[in-house]
Amino acid sequence: MKITIPEMEQFNHSNMNAIKAFLLLFGHELQQLKTKYPVNNIDNLYGYKTFLLEKLLHNIHTYVIVVEECHDYVIALSILRTLIDNIAVYILIYRANTEEEVLLRHYLYIMDGIEQELRIHSKHPLRYTNNITKEEYEMLYKNLTNKIENLNISKQFCIKAIKKLSIYATYYKSIDRLIEKCNWKYKLLDKPTDKYSWAELHDILPSKHKCLYSDLCNHISQQVHGLSMSNLIIDTDNQDLYEPFSANVILILNFIHEFISHDFNVDEKFLRDGFSSEELRACLSFYKNINFTI
Repeated sequence: MKITIPEMEQFNHSNMNAIKAFLLLFGHELQQLKTKYPVNNIDNLYGYKTFLLEKLLHNIHTYVIVVEECHDYVIALSILRTLIDNIAVYILIYRANTEEEVLLRHYLYIMDGIEQELRIHSKHPLRYTNNITKEEYEMLYKNLTNKIENLNISKQFCIKAIKKLSIYATYYKSIDRLIEKCNWKYKLLDKPTDKYSWAELHDILPSKHKCLYSDLCNHISQQVHGLSMSNLIIDTDNQDLYEPFSANVILILNFIHEFISHDFNVDEKFLRDGFSSEELRACLSFYKNINFTI
């Protein structure tokens, strides 16, 4: 069954239609940001953050397709879990207390991904087995060698960038330990071995309800990890089934809009430039009438 939300009447009482409206609205704002920050290299913080938010909007667009065209309950939940994970990561890293801490967590975060990739390649080195041609093998070997070389260069770039930070002189022992473990989830600089669990990261998302997002993610895991809940018989063609998930996607969209509006040194006029049609003004009116606090 549906739960009546008065504001949704403007969009035919559908969370999904609201998501589409917000994708249109925030997608335009993000394109405006990309004109100001077109470079998304890891050393271009604003450009990199723009890339992260664009990826999230793309995930939400995929959610719409999965629900409306594929009717895939488990994949819809998987995307919701991915969105929550990424919003939590963004808040921890890019909304840290100081600019230097932002940069420290940012480079450690990049290093963590690089280290995971390098670890996989070291465990499973490429070997010629006669299953492909020698020419194909040599091309794969060359591509893989170049990739590993670039990963190591990027890792060293991150380490050098971290050691240039002014806080490194004060906390160099702790930061060296963070570098060793690629620990971007640390809680305090002077305690480099303590780090947030994923459940704690989920609860970084603002809510007036204790443990709301960690409990929600735990519930989602019952579905996406192939536990017994994922094998219950569910009428996945029933669009009402997805309304609660879509309501949470709307909350995620609100976080994205909050980041776009406040994290890039731009004003509303810049973000809304070219936003003049009646349809888009209706999106704005709808957005301003929604209370996102949960």
